[in-house]
Amino acid sequence: MRSRAALFLLLVAATYTARTHAQAAAPSHAPDFRAQRRIAPLVFPAKPGAPFMAVAHTTWVATLPDGSTVTSENARVVARDNDGRVFQERRTFVPVPNPKNLRSIAYASEYIDPVAHVVYRCGTVQKVCNEFGYFRMPDLPRRTGLQPDGTTYLTRENLGRDTFAGQDVIHTRETLTLYRASVGNTNTILRTVEYWYSPALGVNLQVKRHDPRDGDQTLWLSDLSLSAASPDVFQLPTGYRIIDHRGRPATAGQQP
Repeated sequence: MRSRAALFLLLVAATYTARTHAQAAAPSHAPDFRAQRRIAPLVFPAKPGAPFMAVAHTTWVATLPDGSTVTSENARVVARDNDGRVFQERRTFVPVPNPKNLRSIAYASEYIDPVAHVVYRCGTVQKVCNEFGYFRMPDLPRRTGLQPDGTTYLTRENLGRDTFAGQDVIHTRETLTLYRASVGNTNTILRTVEYWYSPALGVNLQVKRHDPRDGDQTLWLSDLSLSAASPDVFQLPTGYRIIDHRGRPATAGQQP
């Protein structure tokens, strides 16, 4: 009698365990992911005769509704040669502080060649370089006043001459007013950006952005050298497949 009772209890326990495992294994919803947020990096025009090497830093501080903040940062290598070719890394952000000692990973590299009129964007995971045509960016900033969209207004302040990273710079501040409903907003939004621009290099050596939608972003160059990097820096990585998006085939191992 005792053996039958014990067997019954074992069967009940096994049935309960099987049901519990089945319930745990059954999905409660379809896969879902957090939307990615991106930041516009510093721009390095392809300017001949103005070589440099530097480390480009970014610090991003997002303010949450309760007043607390989330801070992340990265640092990446950039270089430009005498012919105006540009190389720059793309790296992941890491938190600040960083208790887990997470590493910023280089996930892509970009090669701009104004001589050959091509741009290569190379992914380190896929080992693929996507080839595009090169187009020179306009040098003139946006005009001030009411913008063509009719819902935003831009002002620009000249804050005078200054120095940054040992270079003479022009310091300006732009304020973009986004009127109600211009981007789905119920109240007016003010976006301010400060620039420390080097006319000699044609590069913003520092940019500070404040936007309630994006938080506070500070981008700047350190370890600035006016020497040209080694020609190897501007060559495509070996072993990568090239995909030509300009409509004609590319040769394996092609260099910019």
